[in-house]
Amino acid sequence: MKSSENQEFLCNLSFPEKIFYDHKRSQNTNKFYDLFGNEQQIYHCPTRRILSQDTREHFEIVYEIHNGFTLEQLSIIENALQIVINRLFKPEILQNMYQICVKSDCFVTDEVWSHSNLTKHTIYNDKYLLLQYQLMCLKTTSENGEFPTINIYPTHDKNEKENNNCSTCLSCISHGSTFLIDGEFKIKLDQHKLNGSGENSSNALFWAGEIVYQMLRNLGHRCDDNCDTNRSQINVFKRCFLYDGIFFLNKTT
Repeated sequence: MKSSENQEFLCNLSFPEKIFYDHKRSQNTNKFYDLFGNEQQIYHCPTRRILSQDTREHFEIVYEIHNGFTLEQLSIIENALQIVINRLFKPEILQNMYQICVKSDCFVTDEVWSHSNLTKHTIYNDKYLLLQYQLMCLKTTSENGEFPTINIYPTHDKNEKENNNCSTCLSCISHGSTFLIDGEFKIKLDQHKLNGSGENSSNALFWAGEIVYQMLRNLGHRCDDNCDTNRSQINVFKRCFLYDGIFFLNKTT
């Protein structure tokens, strides 16, 4: 799918999730004035939980939105996180990705693969299946109310570029029939784009896709710098997530 087509999809999308947001907050706030002289308030959202709206299964995520976001931005982020927990563990999204990606589309460093301790695992002994194993582990922790905290920070760097060599923040380490979750998620959202004047700036689904993409980067997944077709697992999973498991890759993507 071409970039322009993807943007049009996000702008016109009406997603099925019902989003609820409570504007009543008891935490401390700081005030500032924007370029137009309008008063804004900076909020810090302490550690909180969001439950999935799937009545068949119980999932929840833990998150903390750190200092620097306005109330309007906080609302968009929490709406986005609701979509994340509603969709992240849907099996059809992962299946959609694996239908598109071949084994050569998995870009995980040897260090990340070695740290996972999956080399001798009876099922997940291939880098290609690492994401499936990681989501399985995270799903279990989500069901048990032990999901690793998703820390969300504001960034003001318009020119910040993705670094494929950046460190991994979180690992799912195999111990035979058990596993260990090591670390927490660290997500950065660009305040220049969030709730700004640009396309998709207030689109909760768009930001949910950005959060999921960074979560996969935190888990060690990378894109292929030399791949013109944009078929890395991390990129395809994000698109399958946005399309709720019905994404189709065409020859012009």
